[in-house]
Amino acid sequence: MTRLRRAVPGAIIAMVAASLCAGPQAAADQPAADQGCAWQAELSPRTVGQVNFAYPDTGAWYWILPYQVRPGMTITATGQYPDSRYISFNTYDARFSSFSNGGVSSALPDYLIAPDAGSVNPWQRPGGGGTYTVTIGSDRTAANALPLAPEGESAGVGFLIYREYLPSGGASSVRLPQARITDDTGSRTLGGCVGGGSPLLASALSALGATAANLPPATADNLEFRRVSGAGAFPNADNAYLVATLTPPGDDKVVVVRGKAPVAPAGTGPTVWPPGASADVRYFSLCANLSTLPGPVVLNPAADGSTDNGCRSDRETLLDADRDYTYVLGTEAQRARIEAIPGATFVPLSSAHPTAQEAILLRNMLPASDFRQGVQSVPVNGTPAQAAEIMGPYPRATVCALAAVLDRTC
Repeated sequence: MTRLRRAVPGAIIAMVAASLCAGPQAAADQPAADQGCAWQAELSPRTVGQVNFAYPDTGAWYWILPYQVRPGMTITATGQYPDSRYISFNTYDARFSSFSNGGVSSALPDYLIAPDAGSVNPWQRPGGGGTYTVTIGSDRTAANALPLAPEGESAGVGFLIYREYLPSGGASSVRLPQARITDDTGSRTLGGCVGGGSPLLASALSALGATAANLPPATADNLEFRRVSGAGAFPNADNAYLVATLTPPGDDKVVVVRGKAPVAPAGTGPTVWPPGASADVRYFSLCANLSTLPGPVVLNPAADGSTDNGCRSDRETLLDADRDYTYVLGTEAQRARIEAIPGATFVPLSSAHPTAQEAILLRNMLPASDFRQGVQSVPVNGTPAQAAEIMGPYPRATVCALAAVLDRTC
């Protein structure tokens, strides 16, 4: 644990340690946040070097707005549909969990976000530039209603998270929704203040590391993939995960993961959903992470001076004519030889921790209703055999000598 802590800022490690001792309920004991500003934390590819825990996917961008629940309180989020693969709004309780209230779910994916009058939701029909209004409160009839807190709770802590996957223009294209709070003190629009911080935000960030233990204990390698309940705090209801654990093999060996990929949309813009016959899932990825808390994604210095992260989204995954993938997990020193293998997608193992166990996560997002071979169809915490039976050409991991992969004997 001591060595792994160097990958995460000291202040955040302190918060993780406090959460491990006090538990998630500690958030409920924090004083009210200064709600003069919104979206106080950004977790994304551009911040992963500073905030890297809870098994992040570097295709995902998300922002956290912590709030103190009050009777009659409403948060209104207004914005413009972005040119991105996916967006969603989610509210979470003081235990950093999804919930429902009066039959209303705390998760709202893009294709269910009704547009404002005269606007178009591009996940409902082709078009762009439309606007939306999401209402977080007790009014279940409001436009795009999300519950503020679980049934029977009129005080405590909550979190609103806005997610965006694969924004077409990267950081320059992101336009965060405007947030407005109405409560017994009046109504006010919150300014943006990413990185502003608050006690509530500190609790949220600590939980992202401390509850990453949803994954299997880091005790023994298990190269067989099975479904787990989630990849950390603030679960995304639209994602499901398979996980395998391994220790880098060394001796010029690599780990090869083969399987059949679901069909995902080709671009980074919105796709009408449900997709008909055009796609199986909205998004998939494979990521290599250190399996010891706080569960950071692999980040290596690359030969060209850039940073190579351990995630490969569907857009970065090479497929053969049958839509089969071959991920080859190896060291940066092996990268050039791996990338010379036809159809191989290189995934880096950690340079800083070459003997540490890693967790390999395969994500599926939003399967089409008629796609039965996705991770969502696999029983949670079931066996690898169940996953293989349901998924058909199920992902399989093998340790091979790199020379054997090069000459196609492994």
